[in-house]
Amino acid sequence: MMEYSALEAITKGRGTIHDWRTLVDVLNLSETMGRAGVGPEVLPICEKAQASLHKASGYYQTTMRVILDAEGIQACRDLIEFADLQQSSIPRSEFERYIQKTKDYIRSHGKQVVEIE
Repeated sequence: MMEYSALEAITKGRGTIHDWRTLVDVLNLSETMGRAGVGPEVLPICEKAQASLHKASGYYQTTMRVILDAEGIQACRDLIEFADLQQSSIPRSEFERYIQKTKDYIRSHGKQVVEIE
């Protein structure tokens, strides 16, 4: 629900950096799970969402507003829906391992980690 609230806040023009971060977190987790074989069909959706969230961060730096275009909103909606499916298809203990794996990978600055400045 937190992801849907974040997306709604952004689409209504009330989005914050915290909302943007929530969407980035679900993106990172879904991508990790997809690369590990849990719903690999999510990976093209992740690419679209990542491009849109990256674009939104650039826009924020010039306007101080978190904005997604229509394509970005749809990509994030699709991502959240797919993330829900991924999470419900595995046991909670396995899901928690993916959370930790995602955190560890980001901290390690792995080759697929995208830094946004």
